Parts: sequence; structure tokens; C-alpha cells
Amino acid sequence: MRIVVVGAGVIGSIYGGRLARSGHDVTLLARGQRLTDLQAHGLVLENAGSGQRTEIPLPVRNEVSRDDRFDLALVPVRSEQLKSTLPILLDMDDRPDVLFFGNTTGHQTELVSALRERALFGFPAAGGVRDGVIVRYVLIHQQKTMLGEADGTSTARIRRLQRMFVEAGFPTEVSSNIGGWMLAHSAFVVPIGFALYRFDTDSRALAADTSTLRLMVRATREAFGALDDADIPANLRWLYLRMPTAFAVHYWRRVLASPRGELWFAAHSRAAADEMHALAHELRAAVRRPGRSTPNLDALLGT
Repeated sequence: MRIVVVGAGVIGSIYGGRLARSGHDVTLLARGQRLTDLQAHGLVLENAGSGQRTEIPLPVRNEVSRDDRFDLALVPVRSEQLKSTLPILLDMDDRPDVLFFGNTTGHQTELVSALRERALFGFPAAGGVRDGVIVRYVLIHQQKTMLGEADGTSTARIRRLQRMFVEAGFPTEVSSNIGGWMLAHSAFVVPIGFALYRFDTDSRALAADTSTLRLMVRATREAFGALDDADIPANLRWLYLRMPTAFAVHYWRRVLASPRGELWFAAHSRAAADEMHALAHELRAAVRRPGRSTPNLDALLGT
């Protein structure tokens, strides 16, 4: 498959690199210092767990030519950057499918209106940081790469993309309610992000503060209970809705005190504060619609 990755940050680099290694024709679209680094050094990935470093020479550009032909545009950008990608995507004469690859809560209607049947939605199961020219990453085995059509149907193209990601080493699931899955993800990640902001995104400092961890867990539990349309993953439903608060607090203390705390959550929360606040705004609106009380979520978000 011919793929253009519109945004060669951490997620674009991880998925673009592994898709290229599995045999796909991948081109990276980048700008600024990231473009300069990729042109000079190629794509450099380092597995933070094993320390294995991989250098992958890939075509990299700062724009797409009208003569280019792609089967898929993979768009792993933050929510506040989504609108800026539309002129690029709409200008592609070959009209490839477009997979928006991040939390698009609050934006899906606009994106579908602009791109119509071309628009697809998904979410990665990886995290990491850029360390100079190197992308240090981890795959999040507790989560699968998620894909979905806007209308929830199971189509040939979404199943084809699922096979593509699986073959590249990403366990992948197709959701029949990708919007609801994104909303549930917001209810899970926003409290973690706002808890981290209380400690200047220092995950180890958060891990040491039991009262904030307890507030964070209770905030997500309240949000899950208030969101009738959310598609809550089974592992999160088990952790937040079936296990005692003390168990969830213990779990997050261990995760956040480990390197996973930085690679899974702190690095992204630090780099994507605008996105986190936008998701918090959408989450507030969603939990208020049923009229249920969410005192812990309100306290954590400062509302």
C-alpha cells in the first residue's frame, strides 16, 4: 500500500516506520526542524524497553505533489492541528482514504463533512518521546490499535487496514462505535493529564501523591458512569468500574512511578496541553448532558 503520513511526530514515526518495514511504500510529511532531522539522519526509532535502535531511510517531504498517488493518508496529529491538515487532504487529486489517527472527539462531524466517505478514524497503541533525532517508544500492550468507520459499519477497507496494522506488529480492533470509544478514551486520559498538570507533568511525583491518584481514579469512574454513549474498553471497565478504588490507585502508582509513566502519559500531556484542555471541554459537555453529579471530575478539572 502507498501511504503518506501527514505529521512525522512520535506516533507518525512509530507507525510509519513499522509499516515501511512490513513492506509498504511510506512517505513522511514533515516541517521545520523535524523535516531537517529526517532529511539528514533518516527515521531513527529506539525501543525504550529493549534499547534496540532501528534506522529506516524513508522519503520525506514538506508538501504533497499533485502528481503523487497514495492509497492512504495517515494523519496522526493533535486535535488542534486537525483543521490545518484539511487543505492538504482536499488538494490530493487521487483522493486517498484518510485515517485520522488520534482522539477526534468534537471534530468528527466536521471532518466527515469535509472529506465525506474518505474519512476514517483510529487511535494508536503506542507512546514515546523525541530525543533529538531519535524517537524513543513503547508499544502499549494493554490497548489495541483502534479503527472505525464514522457510521460504525464493518467495511472491506476497514478490515483491510486492520490486516495491514496487524501485519506490521500492531494488534488491532475495529470498533462499531469509534466515536463512543474516543469519548471513553477522553474520560480515561483527561483525568490523568490534569492530575499530571498538578505536578508539572512529573509522573513520579504524581505517583507519590495518594490523594491526587484517588481523585484521578474517582473522576474517571464518575465520567464512565455518566457517559451513556461511551464504548468503554473491557480492561478499563474492569479497572475502574469493578475493582475497588484502592486497587486502581495501586495500579496507577506502579505505572506512573515507572518509565511507562513518562512514555505513556507525561510526555504527551506536556506536549499536548492545548489538546488535553480541548478534550476536557468536550468531556465536561458530555457528562453534563445526562445531568449526573461528577464532583471529583469537577474538582480535578477546576470546574
